[in-house]
Amino acid sequence: MTQSIENKVPQVEKKRLEFYGGMLGLMIPFIVLFVGIIVLALTGNALPDAFWVPTLAAILLAIALAKNKEACANSLVKGMASEMVAIMLMAWFLAGVVGQIMKSTGLIEGLVWLTTSIGLQGRYFPAITFLIGSLISTATGTALGTVIALAPVLYPVGVAIGANPAVMLASIVSAGYFGDNLAPISDTTIASAYTQGVDVSVVVKSRLKYALVAAAFATALFVLFGGSGAVATGEKVVLGSPKGLIMLLAPALLIAMMYRGKHLIVSLVFTVAFGLALGLVMGQIGFSDIFNVDMNTFSSHGIIVDGMMGLVGIVVFALLLMALVRLLEDGGFFEFLIDKLSRFTDSPRTAELVVYLINIVLSILTVANTIVIVMEGPLAKKILVEKHGIARDRSANILDCTACGAMCLIPYGFAPLLAYQFATSSGAAVTGSVIDVCLYSFHGYGLLLVMLFSILTGWSRKFEPKLKVND
Repeated sequence: MTQSIENKVPQVEKKRLEFYGGMLGLMIPFIVLFVGIIVLALTGNALPDAFWVPTLAAILLAIALAKNKEACANSLVKGMASEMVAIMLMAWFLAGVVGQIMKSTGLIEGLVWLTTSIGLQGRYFPAITFLIGSLISTATGTALGTVIALAPVLYPVGVAIGANPAVMLASIVSAGYFGDNLAPISDTTIASAYTQGVDVSVVVKSRLKYALVAAAFATALFVLFGGSGAVATGEKVVLGSPKGLIMLLAPALLIAMMYRGKHLIVSLVFTVAFGLALGLVMGQIGFSDIFNVDMNTFSSHGIIVDGMMGLVGIVVFALLLMALVRLLEDGGFFEFLIDKLSRFTDSPRTAELVVYLINIVLSILTVANTIVIVMEGPLAKKILVEKHGIARDRSANILDCTACGAMCLIPYGFAPLLAYQFATSSGAAVTGSVIDVCLYSFHGYGLLLVMLFSILTGWSRKFEPKLKVND
């Protein structure tokens, strides 16, 4: 009965969004966006708020170049209204409140007191942060969740005891993508495995060598570039007070809930409520610290308002960027790119290299590694597994390692931007821009270099009987 009804429903073919100049017309807004970001980077102004201007300029150009401007506007709105974007934005606003709780309740001062009491040198703190964060991200499977949990707490501590600020943030970003790449429960691990038709356990086992080599490379460089070890002068962080250490229970709750597989929004809501209640009970904050309204200036302040306002920069940029990304999908650019590059796949090496390069391009355009893997997965299976008989776990590893490595190094990527915004609202010194965070994200370089080496030399390349088309 269901089948007969479905057969009577006419199939409506999705109409592609067209631009004057064809694919070039579609790409012109993105060229303007990237040029604007590069100019901001070279002039030392690569901040989330500053990215609004070239992104809005790109949107204006896109509408001007679209043949059907109403359809273009609808596509932009759909990009901003996706479920993924809504979850991201709500999580970031709640994370901003969590960070403000940590700042207002004395946890940072308590951790600085603890680290200086045990004689921990700042130059080693980024490496320690990377190792701890890698364990957390592997347990929870979320890169952005790891950044949310660690950046507001560990960044100001590291800077206060002499760690290099940019390297501190880079170690947190790198740690997030270590687990995103390797954790069995990570969405990228699951997506890469299932798009290639292989068990997650097989993928994780075979991926371990790439991840560990990249992590060893990153750890050594985090120590080398970790900082002077001298306590920074002029810091707002006050040393010598252990009282706020009780507030460690709040980020511990967040990590524990993520580890148990709770939804990130649920984990953050409970952490905010618990952190505020604990701060009130322990006398670390008062009700006026949580929320107050000043009618003389017609403004409101407090932990909740200030925490959310601190994330407005990245939230607005994310909305605008995701709107533009939707144009690439509706305009057919992804299919165009894959079709053009997939022709150069005569040997296993060139086929793997094409998948690697397409992955990087898609990562730059979408800044969403799971989307990249899902989008490119069928192509990778077709030209690697079916055409050349390359092992399916190998194909999955190329997809995942490349996408996670690239995410560390894109200056308008959400993890670097999120970490940078937490740093600017932490009260600790911030030097450089988000570009510097990407320059020191050594695990990202490690993953990309290890995978490129493996492709060019054939290291760990395995073959299996070629699949039938429908296998």
